[in-house]
Amino acid sequence: MNVEVTRLPESRVTLAIELTPEEVDGALDRTYRQLVHRVNIPGFRKGKAPRPVVERMLGPESFLHEATDEAVRWGYRKAIDQENLSPIDTADINTSGDGHEHLHPGEPFHFEATVAVRPAVELPDYHTISVTPPAVEVSDDDVEGLVTELRERAATLEPVLRPAQLGDSVTMNVAARVGGEEVINEEEADFPVQSPEDEAAANPVFPGLSEEMVGVRPGDIKEIALPLPEDYPREEWAGKTMFLRALVKEVKRTVLPEVDDDFVQSVSNFETTDQLREALRDNIEAERQLQANEQLVRDSVDALTSRTFVDIPPVLIEEELDRMVKDLQQAFEQQGMAFDLYLSATGKTEEEMRNELREGATENVKQSLVLGALADAEDIEISNRDVDQEIDALLRGLRTGSAERRRIRNDTDIRSGLRSRLRRQRAVRRLVEIASGESVPDAATDAAEAEAPDVADEASEAPTPTAAT
Repeated sequence: MNVEVTRLPESRVTLAIELTPEEVDGALDRTYRQLVHRVNIPGFRKGKAPRPVVERMLGPESFLHEATDEAVRWGYRKAIDQENLSPIDTADINTSGDGHEHLHPGEPFHFEATVAVRPAVELPDYHTISVTPPAVEVSDDDVEGLVTELRERAATLEPVLRPAQLGDSVTMNVAARVGGEEVINEEEADFPVQSPEDEAAANPVFPGLSEEMVGVRPGDIKEIALPLPEDYPREEWAGKTMFLRALVKEVKRTVLPEVDDDFVQSVSNFETTDQLREALRDNIEAERQLQANEQLVRDSVDALTSRTFVDIPPVLIEEELDRMVKDLQQAFEQQGMAFDLYLSATGKTEEEMRNELREGATENVKQSLVLGALADAEDIEISNRDVDQEIDALLRGLRTGSAERRRIRNDTDIRSGLRSRLRRQRAVRRLVEIASGESVPDAATDAAEAEAPDVADEASEAPTPTAAT
């Protein structure tokens, strides 16, 4: 067999395959041995009819058509193995390049197969990559900020006779109209008087009311016109004016508890203020260290992928888009929402949504391919024991019967997916060690891993083509 490989854009190849007369005869013989057991021929036991009889029974053209499909299947598989290619899609087959639609006994047979293959990834000299780990610092102000949050959660309100100030709470009877229709009518409603920044962050029902409440006293009546912004949560009121009438019943100041051991014991499991502050500092440091590790992972992976060119086949991008859209659909379903209704509300089609996700899908696929190539370069292998341990960890969090646990342990797709994920995780950790000299825990690699589809280690199971495809 002779094979000529032509490289095409987007990681596609065309294989010009020529089978020798002996290989053609082999395909004819295999076809006969397959068919003789499938057809019933009067006067012969199944599997015993001679080849000429089988050919006459099917008709010469039908027999040659079956033999051509067999030759294409056999020749394509052998050519792929011979050229060390990994198809990721079904090949397009052309058997008419030499003017013949099917093979002929005793003659060479030519056909072409065009297919997308797993792309080659030429890594740069990644040992020269240098990434500086982010610094992790915790100041006394950071700790005191958390202490203040605890005090605010435990705060009480105390009536005062003075005018309302920022930080106070105003109790009032309030009625509001929008477009001539009464939309709010509440009594004894508590309203926090906040700074413009805090009020905006709280996404208020009454935007701008805090400013109007500064200086009010119990017994005051305020009539206020509040312009509602275009992005107001209630779309039917957005851009309109809310006319509000408020009777101030009471002004209360916020009283924060003193930071002493009694306070600590009331809001935590600690005994003293020193213990609380030490625990808060440790918590902040642990959280920031995880964030720093995740940033270090992202910086290291970005440094490698940005230096690597990969000619990505469109089929891999489409498969990743399928995965991303499916994840979105499941996320909406978990929230009790229909994905179709979301698309309708946003005025988008699914195709438009896919186009918005396309850049991210392309980056995800590239990252997976690059990390797979790095794992190859570093000879990273995952043992069956590693996979078993990962499955054990997953099963510990599941309430399943013994039969289901056995099924999960033996499921080849599950094991393959875990093997790929573990291999990429170790490749990421190795990359971080090379780029920064630091070691990061598995948890820090999750940010990069969550974006990487399983395309790097094993090619998709592409169907073997026939001459009819």
